[in-house]
Amino acid sequence: MPDRWHTAKFQLPKLGVRHIEGKGRGVFALNGFQKGDFVVEYHGDLLELSEAKKREAQYAEDPKTGCYMYYFQYQTKTYCVDATKETGRLGRLVNHSKAGNCQTKLHPINGSPHLILVASRDIRADEELLYDYGDRSKASVLAHPWLKY
Repeated sequence: MPDRWHTAKFQLPKLGVRHIEGKGRGVFALNGFQKGDFVVEYHGDLLELSEAKKREAQYAEDPKTGCYMYYFQYQTKTYCVDATKETGRLGRLVNHSKAGNCQTKLHPINGSPHLILVASRDIRADEELLYDYGDRSKASVLAHPWLKY
């Protein structure tokens, strides 16, 4: 694990949020990043699969509520980071692109899994941060056509 990820909380990257016409909010780099640099944590409630599915069903009942849930495997179990609650954390606002400039990494801290986004290539200042959500299901693409890109 690169040392720069351990010290990243002391050297917080400069990120900004902007409105993007037809897309909503997006996160932009206010300074450049090198390939492999820590960019931001995808932060939220860490849930086991059964609890995550319950919450997801609750969110589906209210069309005004977005759903910011990221499922992943860690030590043979399925977990979810639920970042649906609006907070000052910016990882939840990073938009999708199949050709993103960030990628998710699982970064355990004291035995607890954390999801972070790292630069998958050099990123220039003022560039929108993007990563591939990885969801290719037919239902998801029908509901969210932008997942195709």
